[in-house]
Amino acid sequence: MTYGRPGVYVNETLIPAPIEASGSADAAGAIVGAFPQGPSTVTLVTSWFDFTQQFGGYNASYPATIGVNQFFANGGSELYVRRVLGSGAAVASVTIPKSGGNLGTASSKNKGADSNNFRIQITGTSVANYYNLTVLKEVASTYLGTNNADGNNDVIVEQFTNVVFNSATSADYAQTVVNATSKYITLALSSTGTPTTQEITAVLPLTGGADGSAPVVGDYTGVFATDGSSEFDAIDRPLVVFAPNIHEKFVVDGNASADAHLASVHDALIAWANSGSGFAIIDTAPSLTVPQAIAYITARTASSRAAGYYPHYYVQDPIARSAQALRKTAPAGAIAGIYLSTDKTYGPFKSPAGVSANIRTAVSLERAFTPADLDSLNTGTYVSGGSTVYGDAVNAIRNLPGAGVVVMGARTLLQDGTANKYVSTRRSLIYITKQLQNLTQFAVFNNNNAKLWSQLRTVVGVFLNEYRNQGGLRGNSPAEAYYVKIDSQINTPESIAQGVVNIQVGVALEYPAEFVVINLSQITGN
Repeated sequence: MTYGRPGVYVNETLIPAPIEASGSADAAGAIVGAFPQGPSTVTLVTSWFDFTQQFGGYNASYPATIGVNQFFANGGSELYVRRVLGSGAAVASVTIPKSGGNLGTASSKNKGADSNNFRIQITGTSVANYYNLTVLKEVASTYLGTNNADGNNDVIVEQFTNVVFNSATSADYAQTVVNATSKYITLALSSTGTPTTQEITAVLPLTGGADGSAPVVGDYTGVFATDGSSEFDAIDRPLVVFAPNIHEKFVVDGNASADAHLASVHDALIAWANSGSGFAIIDTAPSLTVPQAIAYITARTASSRAAGYYPHYYVQDPIARSAQALRKTAPAGAIAGIYLSTDKTYGPFKSPAGVSANIRTAVSLERAFTPADLDSLNTGTYVSGGSTVYGDAVNAIRNLPGAGVVVMGARTLLQDGTANKYVSTRRSLIYITKQLQNLTQFAVFNNNNAKLWSQLRTVVGVFLNEYRNQGGLRGNSPAEAYYVKIDSQINTPESIAQGVVNIQVGVALEYPAEFVVINLSQITGN
């Protein structure tokens, strides 16, 4: 455009839309445990109600259910659940009859004795050869249910309308419809035809489901393989992993090696966290002394991606009849909930500790601490046989007047004097790393030139400046808080020819204030 006279000219142009992250960098909880029912593959639940619908409610034989409740009660909102089962666990099934034979079988999707509570019913419709298939579940008589002819209290959990059994090529074929959408059963139809009766047929109970033997330590540790084959590796976001009340489960099952097995499970959690973008929460066996707790945590791998907490605490027992009954529980579930609640309220750069990190459900602690105990836990030192033993820091849970039962420690298992030392700085780095991975995905297969470098520099800089504004980085200006380097100095012709874009990022992390020192002076004189 040429300008023939003085004046103001407006040119309308199109600008590219802001580049957004392609995935989530926000953390979620991840648990491994034995539960009375539910899938044995990693499953996302978003509330205590959601968990109970799929995996069952409070159960004294499955202490991990208490830990899950503590997670949600203390601010957790997303939890990836991996149920473990022992050998011999089996699904339940039932044969679907037809004239002169059978159509095939209906089987429960999940293994366990609970699957024997499922039953199916096939009813005819007004259109020939079309049926409704209803999945029912027997519940305890104290719950609302329909008392059927067989005397069972059943509730309808699923219903598939207008399905056919006589045409495997039909879009309405029962096996196709059910297997694609059912949460509870699968169909394996070996032949086509019509069910025995066109009208209402009998309720067909599924049988043969079994829990198998009690889970052994390998059933837990195998979930956290570090070769990239763990189911949790498929979840593209940072995970806070924990295994609540595992020691208690081994004790319930009569396993004499509960202490050693707990250590093996915790070691597997830490190893998996070290292999990716996870963070492991470790607790101890119940009833340990302070030196025993420090010794146990110290024996774990010195990792900045794990933190240890002690002691157990008491909650109102949800299983007992008495309103005054208490139940002791390990802290991992509640701590994981506090981590994620703190992330949402402040950010991962805030330590999940202090008076704001109170365990809402805790009634009292298993053990009270003296000042000397707290010093020992925070420094990881204790006296044994007249000699001082140096170990890892253990994050104490203590009762503060006016605040309740609170988490008063935020140190990792790697006390090397760097940013690795604190839970908040390590988790802040995990978050930043994941966010940068997501934000820079657009660069893949783009031309590797100065234009791309400029775009990357802008995208990364905008994110880091926003993170600084939220309180995640130190510095009075962006220049003091971070730097982003993408230029020809680190992107040589050789690296460009190999398709590599090198980005160098430096950040000034915020460190928590652990010690508030007040120098008090007395004013004397007239």
